[in-house]
Amino acid sequence: MHETIPTLADSTPITRSTGTIPMWVTAAALALIPLAFTFGALAGMAADVHPQTVAVLTPCWWASWTLTPLLVVFSRLPLRHPALAAACRWAGWGALIPPAVTVLLALGL
Repeated sequence: MHETIPTLADSTPITRSTGTIPMWVTAAALALIPLAFTFGALAGMAADVHPQTVAVLTPCWWASWTLTPLLVVFSRLPLRHPALAAACRWAGWGALIPPAVTVLLALGL
């Protein structure tokens, strides 16, 4: 009996992932921006009681409405530039950090 060994030509085509982040990550980051902006703006009233928390919250608040939208836009670039897929994936997941930290710290005040 002769047994055939599948070669690369016989196998199914190898698909390459574009490296994009899931769409729910983008939606979550964009949904958290207004919430983080509101909570961060109100957190200044607690500066006398919790000065250290507000000192950490303030840069995260600024980053949540300045840096997060830029990271979200950058995370969608692999659709047009596959060479940047890894950096864009990190940017997409990192876009969630400033608004999430702002909301969590503000809720703890």
